[in-house]
Amino acid sequence: MHGRLPGIIDIHAHILPGVDDGARDMEESVRMLQEAAEQGITGVIATPHDSRRRVPSGYPALLAELQERIQDRCPGFTLWLGQETCYHEGLAERLKAGQAFTMAGSRYVLIEFDPGVSYHQLVRGLRQLTEKGYWPILAHIERYRCLKESGTGELRSMGCKLQMNYESLAGSWLSAEVRWCRRQVTQGAVDFLATDMHRLDHRPPRTQGAFSWLEGHVSGEDLLRLVRVHAVSVVRGKPF
Repeated sequence: MHGRLPGIIDIHAHILPGVDDGARDMEESVRMLQEAAEQGITGVIATPHDSRRRVPSGYPALLAELQERIQDRCPGFTLWLGQETCYHEGLAERLKAGQAFTMAGSRYVLIEFDPGVSYHQLVRGLRQLTEKGYWPILAHIERYRCLKESGTGELRSMGCKLQMNYESLAGSWLSAEVRWCRRQVTQGAVDFLATDMHRLDHRPPRTQGAFSWLEGHVSGEDLLRLVRVHAVSVVRGKPF
C-alpha cells in the first residue's frame, strides 16, 4: 500500500538550514528531503522551532532557496513555511503580529508544550488559541504524560488536531509506549503522522517501520487521511 499512496505531505520537519537544532546547512537540508522523497513524501511544511529571542524574518528566503535546490533533484517536490511554536501566554499575539508563523499561512498552528505539562495547563493553553481564532495542531502527542492518563477526547471536542511521529509507531508490541501510540491510531484519535525530521544523524526521516505496521492495521482510506488528506486541508487553510 505504501508504494501506491499518492504523495505524502509531512507537516512537521526541521529542514530550514542553520536556524534551530535541525539541518545544519543547505546540503543537509537537501539530502534529508531526498531521503524523504525516496519514502514517498512529495511535500513538506518546514517547521523550525519558534524562538522568542528573534523574529524569523529570513525564513521565507531560506525556504525559497531550498525549494529551488530540491526542485533540481526531485521535480514536483513542494515546500511550505510553518513553525513549531512552544506555548506561552503571548503566543496568539505574536502570531497575529507575524513574529511567529502559522502553518502555510493558514489558521492552523503547530504547537508543543513541555512534556511534563499538566492536563489542565494543556487544555487551557489550547483553548486560549482556539478562542483567538486559531486551529491548534498538538505536536508529537506521544510525549505528554498527562494524555496517557486523561485521554485525548476533550482536546478533540474543542477542535484541536493531533499529530504523532511516525517513529513512535515502530518497534515491538511489548513496549507499552508503542502499544499506546498504535491504539491512538486505530481508535481514530490521530489526525496527522509526521517525521519531525531534524538531521541526517539525529532523527532523520524514517517512515518504513511505521508503514510496516500501518499497512496491516489501518484501512487505506484512514491511512490516506493520516499522511495526505488532512495535510492538504492545512496547506489550503480549510477546516476538517
